[in-house]
Amino acid sequence: MVSLASTEKTLGIVAPSAGGSLKRKQADSSSDVENITASQLKRRRVTFDPDVDVRILSEHAEKSLELVGEEVRRAIEKHAAGEKAAYDALKALFKEAPTSGSAPRSGLLQKYVIALTNSTPLLDHGCKGLVHAVIDCSWIARNEDFLRSYRNFVRSLLSVQSGYMTTVLQMIVDMFLHAPSVTARQVDDPPIQRVRLQARIHESLRSILRQNPMASSFLAPIISSTFPFSDDNAKTHVEYIQNILKVTEYAPEIKGEILSLVTEKLVKIDVQMQMDMEDLDDDVEERLMGGAFNDLDDDDNMSDAGSVSSEESLEPEDRRLKEVKDLMLKLDNVMDLQFAYYDSIFEKGDQHEINHTFTTLLRQFTELIVPTYRSRHTQFVLFHFSQTSNTFTQQFVSCCSKLAFDQGRPQLLRASACTYLASFIARGAHISRTVVRYVVDLLCEQLESLRQSHEPKCIGPDLRRYGTYYAISQALLYIFCFRWRDLIVTPDGTPPTDEDIIYHEGDFQWHRSIQEVLRRNIYCKLNPLRICAPTIVAQFARMAHHLCFMYIYPLIETNKRVRLARGLISGYLAGIGGRETALTAKRGEETFLMDAYFPFDPYVLPRSKRWVDPDYVQWKPVPGMPVEKDDDEDEEDDEDSSSDQEDDNDDALPEEVDDGSTEASL
Repeated sequence: MVSLASTEKTLGIVAPSAGGSLKRKQADSSSDVENITASQLKRRRVTFDPDVDVRILSEHAEKSLELVGEEVRRAIEKHAAGEKAAYDALKALFKEAPTSGSAPRSGLLQKYVIALTNSTPLLDHGCKGLVHAVIDCSWIARNEDFLRSYRNFVRSLLSVQSGYMTTVLQMIVDMFLHAPSVTARQVDDPPIQRVRLQARIHESLRSILRQNPMASSFLAPIISSTFPFSDDNAKTHVEYIQNILKVTEYAPEIKGEILSLVTEKLVKIDVQMQMDMEDLDDDVEERLMGGAFNDLDDDDNMSDAGSVSSEESLEPEDRRLKEVKDLMLKLDNVMDLQFAYYDSIFEKGDQHEINHTFTTLLRQFTELIVPTYRSRHTQFVLFHFSQTSNTFTQQFVSCCSKLAFDQGRPQLLRASACTYLASFIARGAHISRTVVRYVVDLLCEQLESLRQSHEPKCIGPDLRRYGTYYAISQALLYIFCFRWRDLIVTPDGTPPTDEDIIYHEGDFQWHRSIQEVLRRNIYCKLNPLRICAPTIVAQFARMAHHLCFMYIYPLIETNKRVRLARGLISGYLAGIGGRETALTAKRGEETFLMDAYFPFDPYVLPRSKRWVDPDYVQWKPVPGMPVEKDDDEDEEDDEDSSSDQEDDNDDALPEEVDDGSTEASL
């Protein structure tokens, strides 16, 4: 394009002075020019030479990089002097949405980014408004040249003005929570796929961490504070956790904090879901378990499919059911994601990384899972990976044992560790016979030690005073119900077959002194059968009688007339520290009994269940043992019996199961 300025220069025409005079400052040597009339001059000013090459320049070429740099420098200087017009105009450039018709092209905006990169020493706290506008601009979906310049700006800024570290990291982590749009780009930017967009986010964060080793200390708390709220949908949780697990690959220094954060949040969701399900009727819960996830493979299931208006139109019971279903969906998908993440580490075969990761899992177990009452699914990650090797099995058993037998720890924590140990031994499909017997010997030794300590001053069963003792007693009863076959001694050292059990004559020989220890403790003053959960006691009684291990029905009948002191409840609940537990939902003498809760009861989340099934022992009745009556018959018998209410503790049953067998009583 030929400008008017260039035409004037050719003609030797000088712009008018301030006073309006048209007098030339010096005579032109060309007489032809002097004779040109005013009208001819006007025509000449708008006449173009057909031989001139006329080109339309692109927008970003209208300003050179030097001109943009000078513009930026002057705007910052004037801002410092109190003149804000140019500074505000500069901010407006970066705040403009790239899809807006008035937004600058990426090529021009890139020049401003480069100019600001050269001016980073001037971008102190007084220019935070401009810096925040640049940091928050729509940069992630633009072309590669712009992206490269933007990253250079961020690195230069943080190396000179480290006070902006939190702002930059928060901006990136926010993209983990709310994925940026692939359409947030200018018309001169090529289209980009969402996968590449996510890769750009992590590449940018990785470059910051590489240049600033201390940045990770800022990153960990930002990741924690930005974690989705508990009422956010499953898709939001899954995408955020996927992103922060990706961060552990290039920020190993905060890997442990991130993994613990995920577990902590999962435990909260897990407990909330469990509490909500306990409020549902049994038939509603079964319907939810059976049909809630028939279409789990549908990606739309993790979107905000249900509108607010549709939820408001639901009946209260249906709305409640939907809330529980949403919690299950969220927990199931995140559990599946967590299983896959840890499996990728264990599958790589790097023994150093595997050992470090398992140590992290044990620490999460000790600090987060054991102290949380009624966690139902989160602990199964450790259940699964503890069975990947004998070494890890032994480490987990050792961890539980130390917690259970450490007298310096709170009684409830020790009791919880006992249930984890017993449940792991009972349910672990890959746990060897040797480990089963080792744990039984360990529990028997501790049980005898506590009996000898407590019995001389004991005046009757008391859960508040002897909580750990009763936790160990119930653990032994529970293990016996599942692993009795491993406790029978045979001539060739192999477990007895079903035929050996059915056609065996006489009494079995039992491992070491388990029979004597249990008999001695069951009939001592501490009377564990009166305190242990009635469902566990009833099942143990049936199996022990059928296997000729012990006959305890007379004691169970006697215990029905043993009343527990009612003045103890306030002290026991005070020891809980006000934490919400199933104890608060009990009535009458149920309050003084152990819960029939074992943390590795059947896993019910359908998508992630595939990780657990191969490791899991389903309960099976003893061969030849009569099948229990069904629920209807039990109810009829209960109506005719005069037994106390604690024998009808159906609400405490762990929820089994797949085959409708006697396992429901455990």
